[in-house]
Amino acid sequence: MTVRPLSSPLDRRPTWPSGDPLTDSELDVGLRPDLSPSSQVPVEPGAPALPPDWDAVERRGRRAGLLLPTLVIALGSSRVLLTGDYAGLHGAAARWLLAAVVVLVLAAPLAAEVVPWLRARRTTALRMEHALRAHADPGLELRTRVDVLARRTMRLRWMGRLLPVLPLSVLLQAEWDRPSALPAAVVLVVAYAALARWHHRQVAAASRWLAEPVGPPRAAPPVPWWEPWIGGRRLLGLAAAYVVLVVVLTLGF
Repeated sequence: MTVRPLSSPLDRRPTWPSGDPLTDSELDVGLRPDLSPSSQVPVEPGAPALPPDWDAVERRGRRAGLLLPTLVIALGSSRVLLTGDYAGLHGAAARWLLAAVVVLVLAAPLAAEVVPWLRARRTTALRMEHALRAHADPGLELRTRVDVLARRTMRLRWMGRLLPVLPLSVLLQAEWDRPSALPAAVVLVVAYAALARWHHRQVAAASRWLAEPVGPPRAAPPVPWWEPWIGGRRLLGLAAAYVVLVVVLTLGF
């Protein structure tokens, strides 16, 4: 039988390239063992030891940006194939509208490659999304903006309850005598499942960020007057008022 020595807390300390463990004083000031001691700069408390590789984040984000057109095409085409309508239009008009929507969502990432201010906005959005999902520090300029993103994501968490209902409503309207109905139904369900999974991950990341904001303590960003209306009781009140208005107008006429 081989007897393994018990690990010491010292063995689990970060070490310098030479193999020497960091001392308590070095850990307290946040020195990074990947750099030489002479070039060490204390890192900000609460920030990760190594910043994210933003170039890699942007490359992955540009590739992931193709998922949005794919999702739009999957949801729109499956609906047209199942019901023959799209956004209130039917037949050829529905197909032309879907084609226009697809062109727009495909043009957006292409425009971001050639228009400087669109490219800058995309870069900022990709860094904020990565910081939220990875619980990483995006830097001084973007911390407050990620705070706002997390807060608004939590206000929109109610959308997760609607995602299972939306494909069901389409399936109930489907014309099952169409030859393409069954494959379209499969595409519809898979696309909504992917959307629901993404929404769940976003809400979980936002909840974690608000519970443990990355970076130094800071004041909460101000809430604009319109933001509370995108979720909670106010949105529920608006929806109830809309239903009542529709019923009154229907009965009145």
